[in-house]
Amino acid sequence: DTKLGIKKKSVVVNLSEEKLSNAEEEVLNLGLKFTPTPKRNPTLDVASCIQPGIRELPDGVQASMAHDVEQLLSANEHSRVDDNLLPHHRRALKNLQTRTQRLRILPADKGNSIVILTHKQYELKLETHIEEEPYTLLKKDPTPTLHGKLDRVLKRLLTDKIITRDFYNAARNLHPRAPQLYGTPKIHKQGVPIRPIVSFYNTPLIALHKVLAHYLKPLTNSPLRLKDSNHMIDVLRTHTQPEFPYQCSLNVKSLYTSCDMSLAQKSIKQKLTDNPNLIPQSH
Repeated sequence: DTKLGIKKKSVVVNLSEEKLSNAEEEVLNLGLKFTPTPKRNPTLDVASCIQPGIRELPDGVQASMAHDVEQLLSANEHSRVDDNLLPHHRRALKNLQTRTQRLRILPADKGNSIVILTHKQYELKLETHIEEEPYTLLKKDPTPTLHGKLDRVLKRLLTDKIITRDFYNAARNLHPRAPQLYGTPKIHKQGVPIRPIVSFYNTPLIALHKVLAHYLKPLTNSPLRLKDSNHMIDVLRTHTQPEFPYQCSLNVKSLYTSCDMSLAQKSIKQKLTDNPNLIPQSH
């Protein structure tokens, strides 16, 4: 078990009524990012994926790249693939895969824990969140309307030569879908509520968001901004101001939904007007 990297202390929080076997829990303790080794050598599969890409390379590069890839694949074609799971863990993994028809295996909102919920429990927590928070039920999906409105605005700006053709193409999403809501369990809170997460992948405004992020990124360079926990630790280690001996952390409830968008737009416009050097090259 030590060779397989299985943790001694369980990180599994099973909130369902279904009991997990010891082997199933051991496999889950490997983490949701653990990747079992394939049952067979994947060299041929890798080769079939690489070859179409090589054909797209310039003529002068194709032969050299094909030779290098062939040598690399040949060296690994007959190499042995050592299994990183014991036989009973393989069986446990297969059992867990069949259990996903009834169970949700989710990362906890904080920490490295893995939470087990039934589909019914998960859906009920999402429904509770939607009912308790200030959401509004719409009569129809606004995705097509929003997509059409954005397209008309971009075309008008392009016609008026306010934006470039590159900006226009980069800000469009030709086949959008509605955002998708899911959540992670907050096991550190009473009742284990759900932290909502909205996936904006392929939504009407996602391409425009990426373009705007390109232009707004210079505004994020501030001495008050912390990148992550490691950055905070570095700041504390170099803190040499005795008149401020205490550090505190503040949390803003519903930060983004509480922002005044009109004020934010005015602040951005003023900042870029006063500091035109912050405006990056055209997209």
